[in-house]
Amino acid sequence: MTEVRAIRPEEGDLLKAVRLAALRNAPGAFLETEAEVAADEDEVWATRAAASTGEGDQLIMLALADGRPVGMAGIAREIGQRRRHRATLWGVWLDPAHRGRGVGRQLVSSALDWAREREVRAVYLEVVENEDPSWSLYGRLGFVRREVDPFGAHVDGHDVALEHLVLVL
Repeated sequence: MTEVRAIRPEEGDLLKAVRLAALRNAPGAFLETEAEVAADEDEVWATRAAASTGEGDQLIMLALADGRPVGMAGIAREIGQRRRHRATLWGVWLDPAHRGRGVGRQLVSSALDWAREREVRAVYLEVVENEDPSWSLYGRLGFVRREVDPFGAHVDGHDVALEHLVLVL
């Protein structure tokens, strides 16, 4: 059985492990590289985990199978009085062995519920164009394409288009 829950302050090691697993499994789906993430010191991961329990303006949801991280979804509310009605969903990934069971939906839905509780009105997200598995999930949850940025990222000497999606809560 897969458990989906918010990260705990002391779980920087789990956060690093799941982020590295995501980058190894789907390197083209993320804007960071495995080398960049692996270079971050343990204190960086501890700080990220402690700041992302959902008590403040950030939340990271983890999916755990037998205590091992197999998925994540992050969401961050924007700062500033005039932008607190917005949040960004980021870092969504689920180990392929755990897909097709509703775990990805549970991860993202939990993040969206957190946003609703904070009166967020719109959630934004970027995905690499033509990332079919993620589009399927986001489309079912009600996200719509806002625009495509043909120069959203530059990977291995090539421009990569990013789709900008939005969900009005």
